[in-house]
Amino acid sequence: MAALLVFGTAAAQSGDQYLFLRTPNAAITARVTGDSVSGPDLQLSRDGKTLRGRAFGQTVFLGLNGKELGGTVGRELTRLSFEDKDGVTHARGSFYGRLTELNISDEELTGTVGPCSYELRATRDGSYVGSRSCGGPPERPVMLSIPPALAQQGTAMTLATLGLLLGVP
Repeated sequence: MAALLVFGTAAAQSGDQYLFLRTPNAAITARVTGDSVSGPDLQLSRDGKTLRGRAFGQTVFLGLNGKELGGTVGRELTRLSFEDKDGVTHARGSFYGRLTELNISDEELTGTVGPCSYELRATRDGSYVGSRSCGGPPERPVMLSIPPALAQQGTAMTLATLGLLLGVP
């Protein structure tokens, strides 16, 4: 996550930036500006250490504090703790009411969020490509792009947004 933050400082000056997840069956895109993420499926706004809005038809209210984020997504409790160690951000806890473990580095994004597990490898352009499984057979190819503007908002905001995006089948 630290490398994403460094890269983000230079690249965020280039205008509109988009977060996207593409799978064989879906394409989710959201524009990232300042402290907000907005698109057809995500309408999120950060106010200091609070993230509020809607994601996939559910109300989101999450506190973003230090090495932890917590609150509710819909009716489900969410609580993730995270740490950066040796260039890898490790997040563990619950998201969408299910156990979650996510590891993000410059080389890969792996783990489980909600009902979905991911095995993604970084590409030269900074996106991640690989497979995911959401209770059925693996889906390939899956592509995730995290814009520098999101990474600049900090680890808690980035993990909260990714949790909302990646935990939906």
